[in-house]
Amino acid sequence: MRIALNGVTVRFGLVTAVDGVSLGIEPGEIHALVGENGAGKSTLMNMLFGLVKPADGTIVIDGVERRWASPQDAIRAGLGMVHQHFMLQDSMSVLENIVLCAEPVGRFGFVDFARARARLDAIAESHGVSVDLDGQLGRLSVGERQAVEILKVLYREADLLILDEPTAVLTPQEKDRLFDTLRSFRAAGKAIVLITHKLDEVMEIADRVSVMRAGRLVASAPLAETSKEEIARGIVGGVLPAPRARRAQKPGEVVLSVDALTVARRGRDVGPVSFDLRAGEIVGIAGVSGNGQAELVRALTGLERPRSGAVSLRGERIEGRSVGERRSLGLSYIPEDRQRMGLALGASVSDNASAGRDDRRSFAAGPFLKLSAMARFARTLIENYRIRVAGPRARAATMSGGNKQKLVVGRELSRATPLVIAENPTWGVDIGAIDFIHGELMRMRDAGHAILLISTELDEVIALSDRILVMYDGVVSGEVAGGEASRERVGALMTSRAAAPSGPEGMGEVA
Repeated sequence: MRIALNGVTVRFGLVTAVDGVSLGIEPGEIHALVGENGAGKSTLMNMLFGLVKPADGTIVIDGVERRWASPQDAIRAGLGMVHQHFMLQDSMSVLENIVLCAEPVGRFGFVDFARARARLDAIAESHGVSVDLDGQLGRLSVGERQAVEILKVLYREADLLILDEPTAVLTPQEKDRLFDTLRSFRAAGKAIVLITHKLDEVMEIADRVSVMRAGRLVASAPLAETSKEEIARGIVGGVLPAPRARRAQKPGEVVLSVDALTVARRGRDVGPVSFDLRAGEIVGIAGVSGNGQAELVRALTGLERPRSGAVSLRGERIEGRSVGERRSLGLSYIPEDRQRMGLALGASVSDNASAGRDDRRSFAAGPFLKLSAMARFARTLIENYRIRVAGPRARAATMSGGNKQKLVVGRELSRATPLVIAENPTWGVDIGAIDFIHGELMRMRDAGHAILLISTELDEVIALSDRILVMYDGVVSGEVAGGEASRERVGALMTSRAAAPSGPEGMGEVA
């Protein structure tokens, strides 16, 4: 399938999201589409997939101009898209999710699941995509959910696959499996568009790279004719930010104390986990996804009650406290899932920016909210965090994924609480925003705040953390000082119980 986009423009009201873009997509090619948050990458691909209507321009497929009334037209034409936030039903099985709205009908009008299963088994074997078709979707990891989305696209016989930030929260192992699958697609002659912010991955797998900035296409070339530095300069429109240096300082008093905490999990429980986090330090938690980090975070933030153990915030026990009580005591939380936990997508940017702060005098007068004050605060976040949105009154759902993330991060860090729990804080954000968010976390650390950083980005954990705790199989397998950390040393602890838990802190010595 050969695709040509000619002079495409997409507008949302007075905002021009895509401005006269012409782009070619070739079969048997992995085409990376990069750019800042809000540059128009996802909007351009959503237009190609029939989710938004262009104000101008044409779509030409194999020499024939096409127009879509809906995504169903695009799907029937051989296009498939895996969105940044998966379109799946947690209560249904994997097989039911894949065939939904494309069910094979057998005798008497019933769904022929046996025929669908046989076809999916053949697809999975051909492309190396493995997932339990009978498993319940809600119990799958992020990587497994992505495999389901890919099978869903292949089941519909797509010749063009569009993947929006597919590796944003994948482990290195899951990313490698995904890339093996994409190489299989390429070898089969399929066209692939990869929307991403991760330039190392672009250099690893792409055949061609196109750069968008402020809705326009500013560069497009075969990967062999460009460089990582040139691509990065095209994204930011100038000089790249210099690497941040972490200055040495002595930590203060204990802010968060975790003592023999145990959390329920399918199979083996998580824990016991013990550690202290002090004022003026960043403690990173590294580990392959599924080794207990998510359960630990839910227990610390009040989203799940632990089986046993104690958690203290500034000397006050909180393991039995609610989420709201923990926030009022000085805890801010940047959740991994901005869609379901971080934001109310139907509410305005202003409402979301002020969430959790409505009881403060600056935002309320008795039972009444001060809407003008809330809007002023939202404008401050929009400006400081370079959030691309029409304004404070715009719905959060209208923003790109990276801009949603910047809104959540800005709201939580602006609370300036003694403790910040940051879970994948730079998920899906661009180079400049990553640098800014890292700078804000370092600034808060230097000002005496305590930061607990949980990230699937190992380089991020190593760059920011004063100490790194590594989780493996539900326990802390070791601790590494930030100045002594390397990918090899931390990676070894991520894949084996190299240091058995011992001592009062529940951690052993790291060889």
